[in-house]
Amino acid sequence: MKKYISRLKGGCKLHTFLYWSLLRLLMLYALFSCASGDSFAAGDITAVTGLIHIAVCFIASFLWELSQIMPEKSILRLMPVSIHTALNTGLFISSFLGIFCNWYYEIRFFDPLLTAFFGVWSVLYGYEIAYAVVKKHHFAATKAMVFFAAFGISFIFLNVCELGEFISDQLLGVLTGQVGNAQFWSDALAENTARAESVIPAIDSARVPLMDIMADIVIHTVSAFAALIFINVCPYRLRGKFRYDIDYDNNYVTTPESEREGEGYIQRLRNNCTPRTYAVWWVIRLAMVGLFIKSLFDKPFSPVIPIEILMNLGVMFTWEVCMAMPKWTVFRYIRPIMQWAIIIVDFIAVVAGYLFDFYYEVRLWDSFLHFLCGFGIVFFGYEFACALIRKEKKTASFSLILIASVGFCFMATTFWEIFEFSCDQVVGMISGVPHDVQHWSYAKAFGTPKFQTLIDYIDINRYPIMDTMGDIVLNVAGALLSALVLKIYPYRHRGKFKLDYVMYKAEEK
Repeated sequence: MKKYISRLKGGCKLHTFLYWSLLRLLMLYALFSCASGDSFAAGDITAVTGLIHIAVCFIASFLWELSQIMPEKSILRLMPVSIHTALNTGLFISSFLGIFCNWYYEIRFFDPLLTAFFGVWSVLYGYEIAYAVVKKHHFAATKAMVFFAAFGISFIFLNVCELGEFISDQLLGVLTGQVGNAQFWSDALAENTARAESVIPAIDSARVPLMDIMADIVIHTVSAFAALIFINVCPYRLRGKFRYDIDYDNNYVTTPESEREGEGYIQRLRNNCTPRTYAVWWVIRLAMVGLFIKSLFDKPFSPVIPIEILMNLGVMFTWEVCMAMPKWTVFRYIRPIMQWAIIIVDFIAVVAGYLFDFYYEVRLWDSFLHFLCGFGIVFFGYEFACALIRKEKKTASFSLILIASVGFCFMATTFWEIFEFSCDQVVGMISGVPHDVQHWSYAKAFGTPKFQTLIDYIDINRYPIMDTMGDIVLNVAGALLSALVLKIYPYRHRGKFKLDYVMYKAEEK
């Protein structure tokens, strides 16, 4: 206990600790005020949700003190105090001002600004985690690998927060019969408040419950990208007194096939992929062309379907596009195995969704695809991380590679949700009636197996958000399973697939 107290005194300055204490006292005051209020005593679900929100923020504000209990050189023990000060500030703003002072409803842009703040913070937190992994394992790490991991970690944070809010609402619904409002899905509660007008126009009133989730995802993505640009311009852990205290090693990889001097694009394709592979790829692509032509003559005709098929067909050329990029880009180091997975999943999704309408006729079809994608995209991230290593000709800790791989999965699946949402919004802006790429339409799903969602919506008004949240749940489940598989068998680091470099630990200073 004495050692723990000593660590707290040595790791945190008095004025910082006093600032934290002030924030916690105010959160504690808000917590007791809400718990003793008449609304909570009467079982008002809004008051219960608010109490849970404040309680979670209050507990999370002790993350730094909890980290000091962990073993020496654990990742959380290596995190700087400043990042926890920013976290505690954000938690206070969210709980005390947002919930207790009701700013989430009274000030229209309060939630978007707070979401942007956490988007920036999560990237910086991811950057610090990547740096802590480097320090812990005494391994070299390139700037690109650290940024890749940091950006991925920010999307892990986003998905975990959305899942936490969703689970809170679901549990309250199961226990009390009244669904919570942690995700701010209730149009009735927002009525006659500043929150009644969503940041992104809903177009269709039935889509209103979906808008807060999607606004959070879009705003977080934009702010996280801005933070990534900032640390790219000013990578403070790579300069001055904050400079990495790890020496980079000098173990270089062999120049890959695609990097031969004077090699043209066609020759590059030949050297990196077998003719048999190309033949199979083109058979599938031509089948997609046939589906595209068929969709043009469907009655009734919908312009969205051929556009979707055409976009999926374009994605099937990802690897060839990568090989056409300049040799200084990481995409030139991507392996063809990634395109195999893209083509197969794309083709199955289009055939089953377009020809056989599996999305509505088979209840768990969409769920299966998202689980499969969550599982597979982690391997994409692993391939991308290994490509970065080949490009930079440096080694990296496998822990950092695994974090980056999982983060890439969360980033890619989040981008997909934004893509689906954008398709619906653009169609809605043009025609006045939004499309149903997100499968949000209760009217369209009624009478089909899709009507019974993966997770019980409890309140019919929550139906539009169930597909998105079900997708996130399954993506997370698939990602965790593939992370476990990679942890047990990191195939690029062993056997015949072993990267053409030897991983050596960098010497400590």
